Amino acid sequence: MSETYVIKKKEACKTSLWSGGSTTELYIYPESADYKEGNFQCRISSATVEAERSDFTSLPGVKRYLSIFSGHLDMIHGENQKVSLEPFQVDSFDGGVPTVSFGKVVDFNLMLKNEADGEMLTAQLKPGEGIILEPKGKENLLAIYVAEGEITLGDKQVKKQEMLICKTWEEKTEVENKGEQEAKIGICRVLVE
Repeated sequence: MSETYVIKKKEACKTSLWSGGSTTELYIYPESADYKEGNFQCRISSATVEAERSDFTSLPGVKRYLSIFSGHLDMIHGENQKVSLEPFQVDSFDGGVPTVSFGKVVDFNLMLKNEADGEMLTAQLKPGEGIILEPKGKENLLAIYVAEGEITLGDKQVKKQEMLICKTWEEKTEVENKGEQEAKIGICRVLVE
């Protein structure tokens, strides 16, 4: 197996406060990039939204994916595109379009820019269940965040609030729930240069 997997623990992630709550940067690529400078290709984060109404930061040139792990979220993109999200549903939108949200949630975000492409998926695996992930086209970065439970990939065990990152994703990857409770995960499959 040619892939190299790294497990990032919650303590190794940067958390910052914003007007509606707090956000934790789970991963940024390249790893020397800075979100505020906008010199990233891929940024994965999770936020705790404590305000009932939140205005999203305008991010022109950024393709965004958003899912929620708990709560209910209503969003309005632009003047009238309305989206309602229940846990583990995913919305994709242009980061440059004014967006407002309503609801107190824990969310999961993927931002893509500077020629990066990809998508976000979610999965809920009962004990003993598994899924197989395979790169589509030239996808080469796989990141899996465990919101609840735990998952196993080969000899790697990824626990709650940990992220598995593979920067050289080239072949089929089997994700299994060998634990005793349901595993709830966010999956980001990305093409970066």
